[in-house]
Amino acid sequence: MKALFVENRLDRFAAGMAAKMVSRMAAMGPLSPVRYLSVPEPALPGPRWLKVRNRACGLCGTDVHLMTLDLDPRSFPAALPGLPRVYLGHEALAVVEEVGAEAEGFAPGDRVAVRIDWPSCAQMEISPPCPRCAEGAYMLCENLGRVPLPRDTGGGFSTRSVLHRSQPFVLSSALSDDQALLLEPAAVAVHAVLRSLPEAGESVLVIGAGTIGLLTVAALRHLAPDADVRVLARHRFQADAAEALGARVIPGGGDLYRRMAADTGARYVRGHLGNEILLGGFDAVFDTVGSDASLQDALRWVRGRGRLVLVGVNMAPGKVDYSPVWHQEITVIGVNSHATEADGRTSFDHAVELLVASPALPGLLLTHRFPVARWKDAVRAFLDKKASRAIKIVLEH
Repeated sequence: MKALFVENRLDRFAAGMAAKMVSRMAAMGPLSPVRYLSVPEPALPGPRWLKVRNRACGLCGTDVHLMTLDLDPRSFPAALPGLPRVYLGHEALAVVEEVGAEAEGFAPGDRVAVRIDWPSCAQMEISPPCPRCAEGAYMLCENLGRVPLPRDTGGGFSTRSVLHRSQPFVLSSALSDDQALLLEPAAVAVHAVLRSLPEAGESVLVIGAGTIGLLTVAALRHLAPDADVRVLARHRFQADAAEALGARVIPGGGDLYRRMAADTGARYVRGHLGNEILLGGFDAVFDTVGSDASLQDALRWVRGRGRLVLVGVNMAPGKVDYSPVWHQEITVIGVNSHATEADGRTSFDHAVELLVASPALPGLLLTHRFPVARWKDAVRAFLDKKASRAIKIVLEH
């Protein structure tokens, strides 16, 4: 079968990083750790596993970070115990083909999404589980790497893959295939909002109007309908989608700090060397970009004792002025994908409700489809959104 994966080899990473000095696309050249090759179809590793045939999979920003080697070996994630081969694609829509004898609750023909793609105590069958897995925060597993997992499992960008019974989420008939392709990123968005649910009347800023940013807007309108939501959008087509979801748009560019001050009633202050700050600002900011620049701005646009929810992923962090955290007593909340929420239901259960209540989302967000073999064209469209007008890109088998 065909599969898209990252080979965890230092020599290939070194070659890819050298090529990246030419361009981000060059980082995916023939010597790169990113490979699209024929590999043996995986067999069930044990009785608690099942095999699925992948039909389509969304291209996530995290996938692109890995494909273009946008990472720093000194970052926290880079030190985590890794797999020798990382199969890419976790926003998958798949159909169950084979079920192990102890994989209860699944049957051939079931449509499934992947709820847990990261090794956790459940997949490693560690009992008792670590404290984080026990509370449902499986993405924060403290036993990562303690028990070896099967090497060749496949992923959403593979023709087929095998999943431990703890990983799949069975899709109900209430969701269309296109809604199902938005389920995993929608779970990220609802998890972010539930980590810091705004109260009625609070002013909220969402930085970024890509897939996660727009789904965060949708989650805010669904879960906190009386909050005052604004979106910072870079491109006009993103702003159109945000407005269709009921948010007020603040266009990017120009004198942003003064406009943020005017929008919130904050006091704009400009110090030496062009140092701009707000005194006052938004009650809560959701940063769905996660770059050094967006994080630094977010810390300066949230009011004193306000909340910053960091949703965007940055695996190559640089220098950020974090002094507003202590000076303004800001609460910073990190978000790593999804989890079991405080009410005992998973982020995926909440995301299903969001998608059913918002039937227009696929039409707004699913903009581009490519066959998996054209994965590099998909990455080009992702990296040049101004030209491609891409929001959510799907790779189809």
